[in-house]
Amino acid sequence: MKVEEILREKLQRIEDVINGKEPDRVPILGATAVWHGAYAGYTTHEVLFDYGKCKSAWLKVARDFEFDTFTVIPGLEGMIYVVAFLKQPDISASARFILGSTHLALMDVFTKWPGYELDKNAHPQFIGKEIMKSNEYDQLIEDPLNFINRVAMTRINKKLSNPGSAEYNSALAKFGVELAKFGAFMADVSAELAKLGYPTVPMAWSYAPLDLIGDFLRDIKNVVMDLYRIGDKVKQAIDAVKPLVVESAMISAPPKEVRKQVFGTEIVECFFPLHLNEYLNPKLYNEFYWPSLNEVFKEVVALGLTPFVLFEGKHDAHLETLKEAPKGKVVGVFEKTDPRKVREVLGDRIILVSGPPNSLLISGTPQKVEDFMKKLLEDCKAGGMMIWPGVDGGISRDAKPENVKAMIDAVKKYGKY
Repeated sequence: MKVEEILREKLQRIEDVINGKEPDRVPILGATAVWHGAYAGYTTHEVLFDYGKCKSAWLKVARDFEFDTFTVIPGLEGMIYVVAFLKQPDISASARFILGSTHLALMDVFTKWPGYELDKNAHPQFIGKEIMKSNEYDQLIEDPLNFINRVAMTRINKKLSNPGSAEYNSALAKFGVELAKFGAFMADVSAELAKLGYPTVPMAWSYAPLDLIGDFLRDIKNVVMDLYRIGDKVKQAIDAVKPLVVESAMISAPPKEVRKQVFGTEIVECFFPLHLNEYLNPKLYNEFYWPSLNEVFKEVVALGLTPFVLFEGKHDAHLETLKEAPKGKVVGVFEKTDPRKVREVLGDRIILVSGPPNSLLISGTPQKVEDFMKKLLEDCKAGGMMIWPGVDGGISRDAKPENVKAMIDAVKKYGKY
């Protein structure tokens, strides 16, 4: 089969599932931050700070394993930068993840990196910080974009602490240069992947409004206390930042007129990682978290985008709320919730994504992986689903290659329709 036919076949599987159809077999969406480096013999530091080595490792995995897509995300959570640069769309759309190189340019207080703050083979870390004080909610509510740029960004990034200074100007210039390098790198790898028969599904970026406040401004532990102490202020802040995350989705999506021409598909997946969901009881979730998130889902769908949602942690207590989500329009990756329970509660309302956890890929055997996948596919594949290996965060650095291969073989064996 020609490369172009292989690429089209893989893309068709994904399109079929997202469009509510059963494909020829269940597609496999491989994703990692650093496993490709370990597989190719590089340190974590090398594949996060050397684009040449990252590309070499990425393409080696693509050649050696038969995923339908294989994505490397060499960065950590950085949605606050997308929002901060909304009025500069080219920068905003490129700034979704904090990279090792942009960390060095700005010296953000959220992240730690291998070879610098951590051992060279450690996974990079995101550590929450209190950036905004509880008595500053009114400033955020009055003008959220102004507050984020003039106050929050100067506290988040050590090298932006003195606006107008030489260090400030130099840091922003370096930040822009690093984003341009990263964009060129990603375009180059996408072109090379296409030569190997791998499609690239275009992405856009959005966020749960309360997560934006909890992750980047108040920190999770503080924002949970705020719900009890100053809940009305939090609701006003949610309403204030909600238009920003909708605008983020709009400006980060590739234009409609180029999607088919450049990517071969009109589908655009809009990425949402959920963080506070596991920390909130149903009462708080239903009052503060879900209403605004579902409103953002609906607006993103109205833009012609497909919410691609990582339901991090256990989402069991909140599954019923997803009956209110746009039917058949939301892709759900469930990290710790049993996909059988998702099917039982939601049926085909959510486009289901599941897969083996990293604990199995790290410490299991190929036979155990095959047994797990056989049961998962028998129970859940009807109606269409997708597999995300290392469902709890993407394939871990310590995953055994033989177990990843066993997972792929099992999908090819048991995932056919």
